[in-house]
Amino acid sequence: MSVTPLKIGIIGPAGFSGSYLCLELINRGHTVIGVSRSPGKVGQHKRYLPRPADVNKLDIESLAKKFDDTDVLINAYGPHSAGHEALQYMPFLEVTRRIILAARHANVGYFIMIGGCGSLYMPGTGFQSVLENKLWWVSYRRAIADSEAHTSYMEERLGPMGSALRAYRVARAEEREGRGSSESRKVIESYEQSVINNDDALIFVTACRTSFMFFDGNTSFRWTFVSPSALYRPGKRTGQYQVWYDRLPVKGDISDPTNLDGRLLGISAADLAVAIADEAENPTKVGRHWSASGDLTDDTPTPSYVSLDQAADKE
Repeated sequence: MSVTPLKIGIIGPAGFSGSYLCLELINRGHTVIGVSRSPGKVGQHKRYLPRPADVNKLDIESLAKKFDDTDVLINAYGPHSAGHEALQYMPFLEVTRRIILAARHANVGYFIMIGGCGSLYMPGTGFQSVLENKLWWVSYRRAIADSEAHTSYMEERLGPMGSALRAYRVARAEEREGRGSSESRKVIESYEQSVINNDDALIFVTACRTSFMFFDGNTSFRWTFVSPSALYRPGKRTGQYQVWYDRLPVKGDISDPTNLDGRLLGISAADLAVAIADEAENPTKVGRHWSASGDLTDDTPTPSYVSLDQAADKE
């Protein structure tokens, strides 16, 4: 089925999610407008139009001009594309508020928000988000530590936090293989207790969860809110994914929230880009909160960013 080429804006085009989206959309024949402080970092292409803008500083009217003539606007703004300041609760919400108002002022046809899995509901609950369940955090950290690809990704992106995860991964492997010691058990216990008591990522992911309230029940513009599934990381493009609405994607009984160890699902950035591109081309989730899961059986570490130099029709 042929698809009419679109002009699609991406806020944060050189970031983790944004770079994969740029490549996917350009490979489909769309024109991409990159909006960020340094949109040229993702590379060059005849259908890529960089529009430099600091979304943290522009007023709403000036920001709206950056979104002019876009059929679809995808907000991939976050700490990986905006810097450390986005890790704070209030600045993230304030920038998100202004981006939404600017998109409405520019009469953007369809607004796609990439949030975080923190706004998804726990299995078997009505309104309890994953952030309200401390054991969710432990299951999540266990799952990413057991993946070499995810651990490598966290080391690359988060520095000391990633190094702590590596030590935790090694200790878990030693225990699993019968080589455990008092030292490995101490590393595991200390790491998991710190996660339960005060996870360093909690401020930002809580802000992502709160940002969903800008959208929930809002009929003043056309939007969709996609929350990547828990184990979201770099990985191969398979082109396949499963859609979930409102709740956390898990294996097994979707009504059982008691133990998520080994049950969390994920998706590669390349496959989430496929899911979002499909939605941009054929909107079926307007006004919905959704997630997607995919195949992560290949645990080979892959780049956190891609470049437009990899486009199929690169000149």
